[in-house]
Amino acid sequence: MPPSTPARKRWAVDRQQLLILLVAAVMLGSFALLVLWPRQEELSVLSSEVTRQRALVSRKVRVSQEGVYVSARIAALRKIQDQLLRRLPDEPRLADFLEDVAALVGREPGVAYEVERTQGQWPGPVLAAPIRLRLTGPFAGVHRCLAGVEGLERLSQVQRLLVNRMDESGNVTAEADVFVFYLPPEPAAGQRMKAAVQPKAEAVRG
Repeated sequence: MPPSTPARKRWAVDRQQLLILLVAAVMLGSFALLVLWPRQEELSVLSSEVTRQRALVSRKVRVSQEGVYVSARIAALRKIQDQLLRRLPDEPRLADFLEDVAALVGREPGVAYEVERTQGQWPGPVLAAPIRLRLTGPFAGVHRCLAGVEGLERLSQVQRLLVNRMDESGNVTAEADVFVFYLPPEPAAGQRMKAAVQPKAEAVRG
């Protein structure tokens, strides 16, 4: 009888510990299920939302920087456009070109000039207004005027130059055929569509 008593006591202690461990496991499982799991889901949602907001902010910053860059470039682009229009306008604007010629000749004392419109035609993708420029005066002054015409901002080209001999008064007469360039007008929408469709129609007929 005495040896059996400690065995019953040890079993009672073991069962009590087992119950304590079981209750603790249930409490930990309940805590994990009721508290940690919803919080983990919430943190996951918050992390996804933070990532999305960061991407949105980065995109807005990039668009803002591009907008600032474009805004800063507008003035430069307008300046370049103005320079292109002065050099190669979309219409003849011969009056502006002749004003520049008159200013050049006015700086050379003793040089006179005449201008007449001719019937030449420029063989190229741009249009050109043909004029004939006749300069009379001292050779040095006439030469500077011709060089100044070629150096004008407006695009032009001297096609033919004829210089007569110096007369008794020391003057020469230079005659230059000049092409003053300008851009052709853009075709209307209907004409562009017709020009695009016409080659296709010819290919079908062929």
